[in-house]
Amino acid sequence: MRKTAIIFWNMCVRSRWTVVLALCCGVGLCGLFAFMTSTISAGYERIPIGLAAHEENAVTADLRSYLENELGMEVVESADSDYLDSELVDRHVAAVVEVPDGFEESLLAGSPPALDVRFLDDYANAQFVRGYLASYAESLGTLALGADGSETKLQDMLTSLHTDLVPVTTQALDPSLLVRLSHQNAFRQFMGFYVMISSLLGIASALQLLDDRQMGLYNRVKVSAVRTTSYILGTSGVGIVNAVMLIAPFFIYTSVVGLDVGVRLWQAAALCLLYSLFVVGAALLAAMYLRTKSAVIAWIISLATIMCMLGGAFFPIDTAPVLFQNLARATPQFWFMDAVLSLQNDPDSSWGLNAVAIALFALLCFILAGIRFVHRRG
Repeated sequence: MRKTAIIFWNMCVRSRWTVVLALCCGVGLCGLFAFMTSTISAGYERIPIGLAAHEENAVTADLRSYLENELGMEVVESADSDYLDSELVDRHVAAVVEVPDGFEESLLAGSPPALDVRFLDDYANAQFVRGYLASYAESLGTLALGADGSETKLQDMLTSLHTDLVPVTTQALDPSLLVRLSHQNAFRQFMGFYVMISSLLGIASALQLLDDRQMGLYNRVKVSAVRTTSYILGTSGVGIVNAVMLIAPFFIYTSVVGLDVGVRLWQAAALCLLYSLFVVGAALLAAMYLRTKSAVIAWIISLATIMCMLGGAFFPIDTAPVLFQNLARATPQFWFMDAVLSLQNDPDSSWGLNAVAIALFALLCFILAGIRFVHRRG
C-alpha cells in the first residue's frame, strides 16, 4: 500500500498541470452546458401562423384566442390574404387560416363554410393545425346548434367552449416544461462532450508512462519489489483524479442551481466514474504496448472520435444503419450513452447491465496492461 501511495504521489506531482487542465476543462464544460441550454430553449418557439379574418365578431375573436392561448402559436394577422400568402411562401409563417365573410351567420344557420387553411410542404405542422382546427370547428358547430340562431347566446356559450376541446399542452405555454426539456436535452449533449474530452485527457497519462519507458524508469520499476497491482493502481490514480476534476464542477453547479437533468446525480456520477476507469485503462494499455508518441496520440484520438461517434455520443444511435447499431455495442461509449438515455426516460429503469459492460471494458484494459507489465521486456 505504501508503494502504491508513493507511485501515486509522484505521478500527481508530475501531472499537476494536467490536473489543472482537467479542472479548467470542467469549468468550460459548465459554460458549454449553459450555452447549449440557452440554444435549445431558443428552439422551442411559438409556431407563426397567419390569420385572415374578414369579419370581426365573437367567433373570430375566440379563434384568435384559441390559436394564441390554447395552441401556443404566434398569430400574424392581416385582412390582406395576398400578403399572408406571400409570407407563407417566404417561410415567415407556417400556415394561413382564412375566415370567410359571413362565417358566423352561416354557422348560426347550421351550414358554416369550411375554414380555408393553406400550407406549403410542412407536413408536421399541417397535420397539427388541421387536427386541432377540426376539433375547434366541430365544437363550434355543436355550440351553434344550442344557440338556436342567437348571436348573443352563441357569444355567451363561447366562454365554455374550450372545456369541450381536445386538451393541448404545448412547450411554448408551459415554462417549467420548457426549462426541464432544455436542461435534459442539453445534458444528453453534454454527456457526449464529456465522453470525448475525458478520452482526450488520457493522452497526458499515456504519454507520461511512455516517457518512463523511453527513459528507463519503467524498467527500473519492473525489476524492483513493486508489484503489478501497486504500479497499476498508483499510475491509474492520476487518471481518476483528472476525471474527478473534469466532472466535479458540473455536479457542483447542478446541485447549487438545482437543475433537473432527468437523471439522479449519483447515477450520473457512477456512470462517469466507470467510464473514467475505462479511459485510464485504455491510456495505460496504449502506453504499455505502443512504442511511439504519435501512435499513442492516434490511439487516444480514435478513442475520442471514431469510437465516440460509433457509440452514439454525438448523435442518436437508433438513426444509424442496423450494422452500425450492432457494432456500437462493442464500445463502452454505447453502454454509457444508452444508460443516460434510459435513465432520462425512467429514473427507476435498470442500468446494471450497462454498468457491468463498461466495467468489463475497463477490466480488460487493465488486465492486458498488467500482462505487459509483468513481461520483462520494456
